[in-house]
Amino acid sequence: MGEPDHHVFSSSSNPAGAALVPLYVSGVFRETPLSFRAQLIETLMRPMGALGLVAVANGVFAAVRHRHGWERLQVTLDDTARITADQVLELASYLQQAAPEVFRQVGELISSQPAVASGVSAVLLLQLLRIGRRRR
Repeated sequence: MGEPDHHVFSSSSNPAGAALVPLYVSGVFRETPLSFRAQLIETLMRPMGALGLVAVANGVFAAVRHRHGWERLQVTLDDTARITADQVLELASYLQQAAPEVFRQVGELISSQPAVASGVSAVLLLQLLRIGRRRR
């Protein structure tokens, strides 16, 4: 998919796009099966440090990381069933400021699964990520 322009996620350079990315990510989470949700959460959690995980969504993601050990990132289907789309929205909003490059990986994950990539939120997110890439 290539690397998108990170400025598309900046509220100063594109306020509408910046606001939509976390919304679409949470929409993808809401619209997909548990197995894909686990992959999405792992992708979003990967760049997060312990402090960030504790600070976001009342620590729900830190609890997941702690439950399975800090050495290896693993999100189970049971973990995924306990996580809400609002918590994913909060995580994506945090990442938009802290590690916007993660959205390239999210786009690649979505694109790798045609059934997921055809969902409304996925289509909109992928389109937004492509817009950012074209602006380079």
